[in-house]
Amino acid sequence: MRAEDFLQYIQEAKSKGTFKNYANGLNKFVEWFGKDANMILKERFEDLKSPDMNTRKRFVREIEKFHRHLKNEGHSQNTAVAYTEGIRQLFRFFDMDNKGLPTEVTRKTTTVKDYVPTIAEYRDMFNAGNILDRTIISMALDLGWRIGDFVKIRRDILPNLDQQTPIPFGLITEKEEVISKSFLSAQTVRLLRTYLKTLKNKENPYLFPNGNGSHYDPEAIGKRLKVLAKKANVRVLKGKRLRFHCFRKRFLSECANLKIDINTAKILVGKSVSKDMLTYLSEVEHKKAFEEIHESLRLTETSAKKAAMHACIRHPEKYPWIFRVEEAKLYLDDPVFIDAEVRSKLGAFRNRDPGESWGWFVQATRRISANDFKILTKN
Repeated sequence: MRAEDFLQYIQEAKSKGTFKNYANGLNKFVEWFGKDANMILKERFEDLKSPDMNTRKRFVREIEKFHRHLKNEGHSQNTAVAYTEGIRQLFRFFDMDNKGLPTEVTRKTTTVKDYVPTIAEYRDMFNAGNILDRTIISMALDLGWRIGDFVKIRRDILPNLDQQTPIPFGLITEKEEVISKSFLSAQTVRLLRTYLKTLKNKENPYLFPNGNGSHYDPEAIGKRLKVLAKKANVRVLKGKRLRFHCFRKRFLSECANLKIDINTAKILVGKSVSKDMLTYLSEVEHKKAFEEIHESLRLTETSAKKAAMHACIRHPEKYPWIFRVEEAKLYLDDPVFIDAEVRSKLGAFRNRDPGESWGWFVQATRRISANDFKILTKN
């Protein structure tokens, strides 16, 4: 029973940030209590064997005193709770009960320190990045996972990318140990196909590998996001922070804006829900909800936009969508003349005299048949 075993487990199984928080908190408690962590463990073990209730509860009172000491030193409630987490998790790791702690020692206050970019700002960051940056941003917005789960994605757990999108992609989350029933959008799948071709070290199993045979460092991803924000002229307000967790917040905020069922939203990002609710929520509902959310969080401009917002379109209620056209071809050297012969072949002129005035055909937004389109484009 050694504190080193606890710290090694946290370092291997949890995120770098969690390890750092637990280690710092444990060190502060050791410094305040005046004995090393292993001696504290030994005393706690002996206390719990005592028939005297006050002896068994001794360290509960010590943790409460430590919390009070931190507050007296000027630490905020949330910081004080975070520092007590180290000693509390150490005891919990060795099945030593922490029951009896007052809520003041464990309850964090609600703060709003994160700067959650708008989808427009995420688009600007996306456009400022390379293939790695774009894959991270698109995938993070699709999944809404915590950074600890995201960086540990291995290539061998990716679903088959050659199937109809959105593609289901589930994972047992590290913190809450529940299954996330997430999806990958067509946008992310296209990026992944390109990104996977750029990976040179095939022996490293991680989707986002580092140079040491492991996965990308969470702090390194955070730094990449800050660099992208600067490139994209995204101004993070003073006193706020931009971090990976903001993707999760943006996803869940969009769920709330769209009035997506809260339990469905939780399942999509891997938050725990009651077992009773799992019975009533179907895979079809998850997929439908994701498609609705993704349409709001889409990063590329190939998505359809409401024509009512476009001043060049007459009668937008009749033509509710516009699209960006790719690989457009102009027939300036060899144009199609819409003469009487061509007009006689067009379905739009059925029951009309092709020799009469035909300006109506080209002066307004018009829906044409597939056959007419082929004739007009020489296909």
